[in-house]
Amino acid sequence: MLLHIALVSITNEVTLAQLAPISAAIQKQISRDFGPMWNVEATVDAFGKLEDVPVGYWHVLLQDEISSGAAGLHKRDDNKQPFALVALTTNWPVFMSHEVLEMLVDPQGTLTRAGNSLKAGQGRVEYLIEVCDPCQASEFAYSVNSVMVSDFYTPQYFDPVKSSGVRYSFSGNVRGPREVLDGGYLSWFDPQTRHLFQLEVDGKKKSITNRGEVPFGAESLRAFSDSVSTHRRDAVIKGSSRRGLQLSAATDYRKNASLDKPKLTAVDNAQAAQARNLRVQLEKLTKAK
Repeated sequence: MLLHIALVSITNEVTLAQLAPISAAIQKQISRDFGPMWNVEATVDAFGKLEDVPVGYWHVLLQDEISSGAAGLHKRDDNKQPFALVALTTNWPVFMSHEVLEMLVDPQGTLTRAGNSLKAGQGRVEYLIEVCDPCQASEFAYSVNSVMVSDFYTPQYFDPVKSSGVRYSFSGNVRGPREVLDGGYLSWFDPQTRHLFQLEVDGKKKSITNRGEVPFGAESLRAFSDSVSTHRRDAVIKGSSRRGLQLSAATDYRKNASLDKPKLTAVDNAQAAQARNLRVQLEKLTKAK
């Protein structure tokens, strides 16, 4: 089934013209990298305002800040349709990619994969399918059309044993099943206690934290995980910008959303040259008439 994603900026700091190349990069990421691995097909389009979005599209909204202080959240509307929020932060295109990819694999935020717990003595648990969280930090992002997009793990990520020649994340930084990279985390539900647990990695430090009982009335496992993971989601913001990539910033704008006019990069100059060359060809065609 072909899915449709709408990207909309509801902050005055990012225009439709700035959002369009991000949309194109995420579309290319899905068509070329993500879709074949996860067996999903989707269109990704940028729109100027909410009223322009056709019925049937899932929304990913860029806004100045999110009330919880998070950099990104998955939600469901009154009709149980998924949507996501992305805060205006450093490297927000990485988070926009992150939210889109996770929405495509698990729109309702309820999918899990059974496996042996990483916590000693816990037995079998249900791991949440959050394809970007273990490798979410900006340092593991990669470039599409010179735009930073999120790395993601592959369907083999929950294999019971490590196998040679298997790709566990698109970038190759994740080298085995259920491995979590610096700044990332992995969540699972323990059916015996109904508690959510998370493995967090900070440098060489690894810790498993009990996040408490998941309420029976919780919107979804992912929503509960998001609500207790704001501090982990901030890890993606801390990654440094890469020279020549588009729409990278140097500050967290959630408390004071204001983007300085970006300086031209080699990417911008190349695109400008391409546009000039095309205009020359159009002028020649016009004169030929």
